[in-house]
Amino acid sequence: MRRGYELMYIVRPELGDDGARDEVRSVRGLLEANGAEVVKTTLWGKRRLAYEVRHLRDGYYVLVVMWLDGDKVAPIERALRIHDTVFRHLLVVHEGEMPEPDGELDVVEQGDTAAAPPEPVAEEGVTVSVAEEDTDVDDEELSAAPAADDEDGES
Repeated sequence: MRRGYELMYIVRPELGDDGARDEVRSVRGLLEANGAEVVKTTLWGKRRLAYEVRHLRDGYYVLVVMWLDGDKVAPIERALRIHDTVFRHLLVVHEGEMPEPDGELDVVEQGDTAAAPPEPVAEEGVTVSVAEEDTDVDDEELSAAPAADDEDGES
């Protein structure tokens, strides 16, 4: 069954801008060879990583939105794991509406904060889920919670 997927990956920083674009084309070819229909590719540019990975502090972030059969996920992840220049990736199911296909590589400028990554990319194999928190607390919930006693036995 075809589903929408998002692939976020980070390319080695020493390649430079032109080398990063070449690697984006290389990964796109790998995806299409495995049956993916790439809808949109966005190159966020060179960014600082949240923490050092394989002695690297920077990398070129790329986001790909695509249609893909579920049985093709494992071969794509295996190929990305052994890819020379991709040192981190995360492949998740896309939620919401798929963007309009553009066919071109969308490049986000460094100063464009609207399209900047909201949080650091999770490590490979980690599922990330963002849910809205319920911040409203009912009085019944507060009264049902046991009171904590301090050292003197007073609450």
